[in-house]
Amino acid sequence: MGTNGNGQFLESELIHRKVKVDNEWQTRTFPVVGGRLRLAHEQNDSLSLQTEMVNWDGEYAVFKCCAVTGKGQYIGYGTANSQRDAKLADSLVELAETRSIARALRFAGFGLEFCSAEEVSHLPLSEPATGKTPGKTLRVVTSDAEAEGKPETKASAPAKQSGNGNGKATQAQVRALYALAKKTQLSGEEQDGLLAPFNAARFEELSVAEASRVIQHLQTSASA
Repeated sequence: MGTNGNGQFLESELIHRKVKVDNEWQTRTFPVVGGRLRLAHEQNDSLSLQTEMVNWDGEYAVFKCCAVTGKGQYIGYGTANSQRDAKLADSLVELAETRSIARALRFAGFGLEFCSAEEVSHLPLSEPATGKTPGKTLRVVTSDAEAEGKPETKASAPAKQSGNGNGKATQAQVRALYALAKKTQLSGEEQDGLLAPFNAARFEELSVAEASRVIQHLQTSASA
């Protein structure tokens, strides 16, 4: 599959969709993060991408990415929240991280003129139905395999709004808790002490509100 004039992205790495600009529908092009990553790896002997969770309260996630290429260091921030990104409510942490990577690589010059497909995933896919066949559907990349440009083996199941059921912490909260525990080098004994007031043995047993409190505690510890 050949490249095109759009920053040497492969056609398979581009999303073409209609967006409303000044009350008119226009077709715009958006590269997926995997395309930026491929270009960054191909054009740099040494490439470093460091991501950091800036905020996560169970509803709103903020990530920072520092991209170091042969041209220098570039910072990008990505956000995701349960209202704007309701269709991916269980993957807000991954979505925010993916957006931060896409923005950092964009600032580094890989598709500088294009906004990322992941940044417009919350917008309507096309203009209201007019009898025309809709164009390519926007697919948001959130997994590590997708971000690296690897093919998927099966279609992802639709994201669910609820967490683990019965008011338990969402999957995104649980992933964030384990990531923060690793970042703060939380020992097993310290984790038990942290969970004891909630009568929980594992992060998965916390409620949404309890998980948010523990996340905030660990974020404070991580920044101390």
